Amino acid sequence: MIEDLGDRWRIGLRGTPVLAVSRTEQALSVTFADGTALTVSGPVLLTEGPATAPGAVPVAGDCWDRLVGATVLSAVTFRTGALRLVFSTGHHLNVRGAEPGTRASLHRPGAFRWSCRAGAGVMLTPGTEDWEGREA
Repeated sequence: MIEDLGDRWRIGLRGTPVLAVSRTEQALSVTFADGTALTVSGPVLLTEGPATAPGAVPVAGDCWDRLVGATVLSAVTFRTGALRLVFSTGHHLNVRGAEPGTRASLHRPGAFRWSCRAGAGVMLTPGTEDWEGREA
């Protein structure tokens, strides 16, 4: 499920559908069919096409519901606190963990918890130090 690639973690969400998305000015919540939940407080960029590609178009703030029903093609979290999700609709969700005030969590109960704060990403899995204290 979690593949440690040194500077990042590949999360085994491929093929998992998005059940719900809630977006306010302060926060984003995404719920996946397998029980995984993403919460972000701070800036989040949703584009059609990769964020770094020439001509990538940021999606308007009221269009987050386009992700409902989409499946995950790729999910990667970074030790720098960044996160990138790619969806079957061609949308890319990016969080830059180093942005001031950004806090994020990607969590599947009993399986893993990734969080970012102040530009650092931390991955906890069952059996790792602090798993019991942070799972609650």
